[in-house]
Amino acid sequence: MNLFIPAAHAAETTSTTVTTTATPQGLSIDPTVIGFQALNFIILIAVLNAILYKPLTKLLSEREQKIKEGVENAERAEGSLREARSIREDMMKSAKVESQALMDRAKKDGEGLKNSIVTEAQDQAKKIIDNGHQVLTLEKAKTMEELKAHAVGLIIKTSEKIIREKMDSGKDAKMIEESLNSYAA
Repeated sequence: MNLFIPAAHAAETTSTTVTTTATPQGLSIDPTVIGFQALNFIILIAVLNAILYKPLTKLLSEREQKIKEGVENAERAEGSLREARSIREDMMKSAKVESQALMDRAKKDGEGLKNSIVTEAQDQAKKIIDNGHQVLTLEKAKTMEELKAHAVGLIIKTSEKIIREKMDSGKDAKMIEESLNSYAA
């Protein structure tokens, strides 16, 4: 409280002195006071410029530069993203075309394999049928030979019963041949 009282007392004395220096004519302008006030204002501007304005403008320009760099980085990132998307789409199209080609090739190979299996099966069936015909032909020939042999025996027995006499083998053979020829016709 000690400090406040002398400051208040000093303010009282200056206000009384200011009023005592004023002239009854009105307000007087003192050029030295105006000069000192202008000098104080210029010093204040210079100090504010040095202490506040320059660091503030520097800070603002740095901030502006960081924002520009951020925008440029964002634009580059967006460009890279577009490029990556384009590359990805190209790769997807390429993969789709390649997979379609693989599927077509697999389908073609499958058709070829199917055709070769069918052809092989048809060939085997034909061979089996041909073998069956050959076996049938051989069996038919064998059966015909057996039938001829059996028929010869029957003919001989029948002939013996009819003639009741046994002929010689030359006559038998001729008679058998004639009988067979008549049956074959």
